[in-house]
Amino acid sequence: MTEMPNLIGGVLCLDFVNTVDPRHAPERREYLDDYAGLLAWGVHAGAIETSQGERLREVAAGDPAEAGRELGRAIRLREALYSLFSRPGRGQPPAPGDLGVLQAELNRAMPHLRLAWSPAGYVREWERGGPALDQVLWPVAQSAAELLVQGSLERIRECPGQGTCGWLFLDLSKNASRRWCDMRVCGNRAKARRHYARTLPPAE
Repeated sequence: MTEMPNLIGGVLCLDFVNTVDPRHAPERREYLDDYAGLLAWGVHAGAIETSQGERLREVAAGDPAEAGRELGRAIRLREALYSLFSRPGRGQPPAPGDLGVLQAELNRAMPHLRLAWSPAGYVREWERGGPALDQVLWPVAQSAAELLVQGSLERIRECPGQGTCGWLFLDLSKNASRRWCDMRVCGNRAKARRHYARTLPPAE
């Protein structure tokens, strides 16, 4: 199975943004390197079910050009979302065009949203019958819109790990003190660097 990034964002749209690692390094891991990678991430993150991913993989194999275009749309959406969610933390307004990219994806997604009843109550769900290659983007766009309108934008953090990480996450800690995307990764690296610095002899 293809390796996928850890889901540390706290919400689907931020996990989608975190599909490059590290974001700010000259050489970085691109998890969405082809359409199959997009589908693998969608299953991994719960945006689509395994059966949907298998069906869409078959559809994409029959129309690789269209699959490539959908992958390009996914990358554009990802980069627009990174900008939309990272700029508030720097006190910056949205960059021109980013909101338009998200709005375009919402316009495509919303006709596929359905209301359904379950014993636990009414729920929203996405239609599953069609072979639309952009299905994986529908819940991502909805998640992003809900976070922008209803979420706590002041709680969105960008991990500073090694100066290059750049992963985004929703800080749900009680005192809003979470700093790292993952303490086991960037946090431990920072601790190791501080420890190493303390062991160096003082400069003369």
